[in-house]
Amino acid sequence: MARKVRRLVPVLAVALLALSACGGDDEPDGARGASEDGPREVSVGMLPILPTAALYAGIEEGFFADHGLQLKVETGQGGAALLPAVMAGQLDFATSNPVSLLQAREKGLQVKVVTSWTSALSEGDTDINGVVAAAGSGIESAADLAGKRVAINTLNGMGDLTIREAIRKDGGDPGAVKFVELPFPDMPAALGQGNVDAVWVPEPFLGSLRADGMTVVTYPSKDAVQGHPTQLFFTSPKLLQSEPELVKEMTAALEETLEFADANPDAVKAQITKVLPQLPPEAAEKVQLEEFDTDLRQAKIEQLGSLMQQYGLLEKTADVAGLLP
Repeated sequence: MARKVRRLVPVLAVALLALSACGGDDEPDGARGASEDGPREVSVGMLPILPTAALYAGIEEGFFADHGLQLKVETGQGGAALLPAVMAGQLDFATSNPVSLLQAREKGLQVKVVTSWTSALSEGDTDINGVVAAAGSGIESAADLAGKRVAINTLNGMGDLTIREAIRKDGGDPGAVKFVELPFPDMPAALGQGNVDAVWVPEPFLGSLRADGMTVVTYPSKDAVQGHPTQLFFTSPKLLQSEPELVKEMTAALEETLEFADANPDAVKAQITKVLPQLPPEAAEKVQLEEFDTDLRQAKIEQLGSLMQQYGLLEKTADVAGLLP
């Protein structure tokens, strides 16, 4: 069952650091004891975007039930918002992008990845996210974004990092772009009304805007670090220590889901309406899916970490080794 996760206010750093400590015998608030009468309920935080359909495909195929798990799926606008919920024990697991997770590690939050989830496309001329501008706007390349208002879903995250690098590689000034935070569903209207000059969107919004004649200015993931992970599954150090068997079973079920999603894209697309009920079925069939595999692509994450330090999103060298299993 899916429900909207409540808007989480920033958690005091001291409290989060205490939660991230390895000690303690108490069960995390978000974890529920196994029952002799049924499967273990596990709370999972996901984004309301297309790749989440793969999780529902895994549920449909029975991978989680086979491991004695029943998932309760909750949604949030960005991985950075889901992260404090996991650390506070309100969620057992969640997905987030490598940028937010590496920032958390630098702040002393010992989040830990359990497996991969999605990645940008490893090859080709297009990608699963792109920066789109109105036709005839004069914005035709990444360098043209300098000085323009670009909507992204969360500030200081994956969007602005890859967009800045795409602008730099295209010969523009990456420091001149002006980012505006908006939820993905609100971006097409904001672009149409002229409230922003361009939007950074994933599928299905990318395909829809292209079909409406909008201009794809850049595929920043491809232009910055092609094929980089876009989402990783993570949990808290407290759950890792107190519930190692749960983490093991959840990881196994997720990896079975990843292998199934990679081999059966139509089965993933069949679940899209559970995530995006407003998307017509015929449009769901045409979307470009992200890559699903169990490869953590560590070298790509290290490249992202270097860019984060370059653009001031990290002060120190990215703790990639500490983040990954």
